[in-house]
Amino acid sequence: MSDDIPERREMIRSTAITTILTVAFMIIALTLWAWTSLSEVETSPIDILNDFNPYVTILIEALTMLGVFIFLSVTVFNLRLFISNIRAGWLEVIVIFILVIAMSWLMFGSGVGGVSAVLSLGFVVYLYLLQE
Repeated sequence: MSDDIPERREMIRSTAITTILTVAFMIIALTLWAWTSLSEVETSPIDILNDFNPYVTILIEALTMLGVFIFLSVTVFNLRLFISNIRAGWLEVIVIFILVIAMSWLMFGSGVGGVSAVLSLGFVVYLYLLQE
């Protein structure tokens, strides 16, 4: 990775885009969670997917939480670089990882939490390999 700091205009644009994508993935995750937890509704899109294949919903929920993790991480990295001109460290990555996995575990259960953890660790490994 280079030591160059991007222009402030580019940082603001990138932060705005990743913030919008983080919010979009979080809204999708909350919608999936609401459909999963509502037992009063007789038919929801989650019930239809579960009738088709129960693993599809787990994959969709895990990929949604992976999207939250990726875009939240990039947003925090950009904000840290924008505010202090210091690149984010591993502490930020670990805190965001724990936060997103805890949300995934509480919202969707241990299965989705575990799959989200494995997928998010894959992204962390990618970040580590970018440093080399």
